[in-house]
Amino acid sequence: MKAWKNISKQIESLANKDLVRLVRDLYATNDDNSKFLAARFLKDKASIKKYKDQIRAAIYPDYNNGNSDVRVRDAKKAISEFEKATRDPRQTLDLMIYFLEVGTEAMEAFGMDYEEFFDSMESMFRRVFTRLKGKDQKLLPVFLKRLRHLEQASRDTGYGYGDSLADMMEDLEESAT
Repeated sequence: MKAWKNISKQIESLANKDLVRLVRDLYATNDDNSKFLAARFLKDKASIKKYKDQIRAAIYPDYNNGNSDVRVRDAKKAISEFEKATRDPRQTLDLMIYFLEVGTEAMEAFGMDYEEFFDSMESMFRRVFTRLKGKDQKLLPVFLKRLRHLEQASRDTGYGYGDSLADMMEDLEESAT
């Protein structure tokens, strides 16, 4: 943190045009920076699409091209980065639910058969559940239909995942009434 203190002092002393130049250089440095800045300032469908593409590539790899590595950690990292960039609970929940939708799609298509994947999916659903029962409760009506669909799709999956979702959905349904 000491380095940040020194850096922030120097940044504070920059003229506006120098600050814009610095941010432009950071934007051009790598894709992560450009995605972050686009999500923070543009807040458009194209910004969230880059994060959705990253989640899809991590959770539902393109098996036809020889890519079979499911990288749940990368998908969760995309959500975390997006949330830091936007500070937008609605779009963050949208991305979290998208994670669940893609994961469920992968389960249906490939019959995922390892417990860690189901645990990750359940953990993400629990995060969504906790937010919609707590600080983001006003957003529950926005996402209820998608969550109902996920709960229905999870019924024939393994490792108790469908049962856990059913229990959480029952609780959410009660909150919605």
